[in-house]
Amino acid sequence: MNITLRKRLIVCFVGVLLTLCFHYFISEQIEFATYSNGYFRIQDYAYYIIIAKAFWFEGFGNIYEIYFHQQALSMYIGAPIYYVMPLGITPIAMVVWLPFAYVARFSMSLSYTLWSVFSIGVLFFALWNVFRYAFQLKKPALLPIALSFVTLFSWHILLSIYGGQTSVLAAGLLIHLFYIMQRTATKSQSDNWLLIVLLIFMLGIKPPHMALGLGLLMIYGRWREALYSVVLILVVIIGVTPMLSVKWVPSYLKILPMYGRKDIPDIYAWSITLEAMNIFRSAYRSIIGDNTVIFVSFVVTYTVYLSVVGVSVFAKIKGKSIDKLSPLKVTKEQLYILLVASYLLFAPYAGGYEDILFLPIFITVLLCGNTPPLTSWKSLTLTFILFVILLHTLFPPNKPLWLLWLLKALILGYMLNCCRRGQKEKESII
Repeated sequence: MNITLRKRLIVCFVGVLLTLCFHYFISEQIEFATYSNGYFRIQDYAYYIIIAKAFWFEGFGNIYEIYFHQQALSMYIGAPIYYVMPLGITPIAMVVWLPFAYVARFSMSLSYTLWSVFSIGVLFFALWNVFRYAFQLKKPALLPIALSFVTLFSWHILLSIYGGQTSVLAAGLLIHLFYIMQRTATKSQSDNWLLIVLLIFMLGIKPPHMALGLGLLMIYGRWREALYSVVLILVVIIGVTPMLSVKWVPSYLKILPMYGRKDIPDIYAWSITLEAMNIFRSAYRSIIGDNTVIFVSFVVTYTVYLSVVGVSVFAKIKGKSIDKLSPLKVTKEQLYILLVASYLLFAPYAGGYEDILFLPIFITVLLCGNTPPLTSWKSLTLTFILFVILLHTLFPPNKPLWLLWLLKALILGYMLNCCRRGQKEKESII
């Protein structure tokens, strides 16, 4: 038996052992949905998978109608359920969740175990590839590695894993996508186009994650892969539309603005807690008014995204790399960080679990930035700030959200500056 095969067998054995432990000590102990004295409580993953299960195996149609949710939940609980959650996922999620929904017909805990192992596996596989690649290229800076570990093992992110949030998978997909962009940066055509299309397809579970993935492809000039990804997503959506009925489109478009409304209907309000989100809207709505912060959030988010896309299109027309466009003086990595940062800071609705998207930013800095030593006062301060940010939900309800938001903006801005310093270092070497 050669050493490589032995290592793979050991990894497989450890993986199976950890999966069994996760299933027994965590999955089997979770109450996925409870209803008592009129009080309804449900885990996020359980909510999604109940909808997916009802869609595929119980003949339900338009998953974006309120009565669909009420009927599916009532059948699962065995009691009338009135309150529901706004379903921001796309029909792509139904396709991705099909095998997990099938398993949930027999065991919700096993379905949750498989989904969690899949999501965590994708994330750790992406991180493993990146760290190995970074050590092969150069002696990597310790600061982004430290920040990545603080994020990965923070209590808030562990709660995201516990809840089966899609952001865990999205972080892994974005990291792996960026890893491919960096590894094939010197090639005119990527040999991994099929893998890239698959990654974007899975990011299509949620529109913001898909937008970040497509934005990354456009920044790096991978227009062919972006086009193939969009075509695949459209083909799959068209394929499931007969099951959804064509009414799903207006229903879905009606739900999406719900996240940015000032007056959220009572039927949805129970599932949206702005005080638990470290975004611009939560931080400043009590200071300048909800209407103003919603307007600013939308304007900044769309302006940044359209600007990044515009720069990418301009670079394509000019036939130049983005970092060669004068007088912009920006790098591809800076645009990518700006894209993710605008989402983390200004998205009208981005739960605290989305903070795991700090990881793609830190990975970008790891591969392309220039950071101070981990023992410097700046590095220690940044690490402490990140620790505070990721624990913000544990603070008292009257915590100064505007201060926490400013700290979040500070660390994201500093990461952007690290990439600028990294570019200047490359230019000085050249």
